[in-house]
Amino acid sequence: MNGLLVVIPASKKSVAFPDDLVKKLAGVTLIQRAITLAKSIVSDSQIMVMTDSEEIDLIAMRQGVVSYFEPALCWLCQTVSAIEIKPYLNSCGIQWHNLLLLSPYTPLLRATTLRAAYESYCHTGAELLLPIISTHANPYRPLALSLSERLQNRDEVLTVESSSFSITSRLLLEAKSDCNVWPLAFELDEVPIEIRNYHDWWICEKLLNRRRIVFRVISYSEVGMGHISRCLALAHEISDHEVYFVCDNESSIAANKLAGYDYWLGVYKPEVIEQSIIDLKPDLVVNDILNTDADYVLRLRDAGIIVVNLEDLGSGASEADLAINDLYDDALLAGKRILWGHQWFFLRDEFHDARANQFQNRVTRLLITFGGTDPSDFTRRVLPLVAPYCAEQGIAIDVVTGEGYSYKEEVKLIIAGLDAEVTYTHVTGVISRIMERAQLAICSNGRTVYELAHMNIPAVVLSHHVRELSHRFACEKNGFLPLDIANKPQHDGQILLELRRLVEDTSFRQRLFSSMEHYVFLQNKHKVVAQIQNLLHRVL
Repeated sequence: MNGLLVVIPASKKSVAFPDDLVKKLAGVTLIQRAITLAKSIVSDSQIMVMTDSEEIDLIAMRQGVVSYFEPALCWLCQTVSAIEIKPYLNSCGIQWHNLLLLSPYTPLLRATTLRAAYESYCHTGAELLLPIISTHANPYRPLALSLSERLQNRDEVLTVESSSFSITSRLLLEAKSDCNVWPLAFELDEVPIEIRNYHDWWICEKLLNRRRIVFRVISYSEVGMGHISRCLALAHEISDHEVYFVCDNESSIAANKLAGYDYWLGVYKPEVIEQSIIDLKPDLVVNDILNTDADYVLRLRDAGIIVVNLEDLGSGASEADLAINDLYDDALLAGKRILWGHQWFFLRDEFHDARANQFQNRVTRLLITFGGTDPSDFTRRVLPLVAPYCAEQGIAIDVVTGEGYSYKEEVKLIIAGLDAEVTYTHVTGVISRIMERAQLAICSNGRTVYELAHMNIPAVVLSHHVRELSHRFACEKNGFLPLDIANKPQHDGQILLELRRLVEDTSFRQRLFSSMEHYVFLQNKHKVVAQIQNLLHRVL
């Protein structure tokens, strides 16, 4: 950028509020931020600070840039034009052909934006470049209009100039000030907040303190959708920071689910996903991918990234800055930074207002659900098995399957051939509403177990695989009857036997119900988020 002079006007007489230019914003003063930004595009000798302040003059000199100090310097307002500083330029002793006037009041402005603007300015041969912002608005019309016209929402695109910077040629400034100029409009890809008051200051500080968090998730038939649900629940709570989601291209269920949310999503081949995460330059990575290995976690940490692992029994759990194994009440690994047990399990927001069940002597409704994918296809095994008994007892059945379940049409055919009262729901975002009316359940051994405990619903629990069998929360002392029948269809009769016991032995069911009443998981999400926030404070 030879021949470019960057001028930073910094008058303490024309401010948003007293001492704003030397007040620290997220740890750095406005004038320092502007100088640092200028240094990222030109050499120190091409930067000049114009000021009426001894303090700012000293800062500029200590930074090695040119300082024009004049106590009588005064501009009419906070926004300064090239015309206003023109009288002072000839005395600066710097050879320049183009002038970039940089406001110190736009601390979110990026060097890439200034470089792109100057490149466009030079490429088009313009003499004046002005940054513009396009915004959608319903402008006020001071006219007498009909009621329908007046109340009509006329969403228009309005274009306004930004005072964050401007680029002017020396030839243009030396021309007559009343000559007509056709500027080059440079549209900014994001609005650089211009600090004009304390409210703007607060917003900028919030944005400058944002950190990038990457959630790496998995979801395919064998592991279900609990990892996505858990990370989405956390992401919704971390709104102060920039959230990215990453998965490999084998997790198509995860990719399809996340595509419906307003989060940045990256899908990578398994062999490049680790480097791709590092290339995103996150401050913190949350791995919800089951077992991690130590080499992967250490590679992230060596890149200066804070690592949090969820539901991790791999060697990487002990190397992470924090690991949370909420589905395991017993410590299965050594490590001071691993948190264990249901006191870290958190519910989705839909359960916060859900009404937990009150005990009833008679069972009137049964819930059957086996997670987001039901990899063992328990739904088609269990429903025809228990439906005749439920019809005999006058028990209605709610069947719920998730987004990853592949046999919904077959389930509908089964239901059509049953005499029992069955309501089938494929994909719901409010399963708590269905749980509110059920007294018993048959479910898989994942996160649903904790939701049922929260809602006081005893259940027969079937594990899809060995990993689910290691989830020990689903036990009789907590209100559940676990069965190991995933690959043992010859033992399916046990399901019906346990269901009959729950329905017909009222005192037994009441004992299970009572053992659940003390479980309340509503505050746990705040505890987990607090743990993550504490780790982020390291980089603030």
